[in-house]
Amino acid sequence: MLVSKRCLFINRHAPYGSSHPQETLDMAYALAAFEHRVSLLFMDDGVYQILHNQAPAMIGMKEISHAFRAWEDYGIEHLYVEKASLEIRGIGVEELLVNVCLVSSTELHEIMEQQDFIFSD
Repeated sequence: MLVSKRCLFINRHAPYGSSHPQETLDMAYALAAFEHRVSLLFMDDGVYQILHNQAPAMIGMKEISHAFRAWEDYGIEHLYVEKASLEIRGIGVEELLVNVCLVSSTELHEIMEQQDFIFSD
């Protein structure tokens, strides 16, 4: 019998320029498919991964943001965004393509304490 674990994936990198974002998402979806309790956190430049109106074709890349729309299908429990990361970059919640839970650094620490595993790109 598989014991379900709480897993938090921290997305810190911009969506393009490396394979980190896609690999992190693939791993999160794989663990969620095996009924682990997966949550995603976007902070630092990782907040750019979930912005509307990305145009990666201009730099010869495929858009990954559409993959985040499937989070509910995989049973991902929560999408968190560090509030300060949005504020520093001048991004409003209305510019994000998915509904998220904004968290302060204090709340973020509490969320991390509740996890069995934390993965960071």
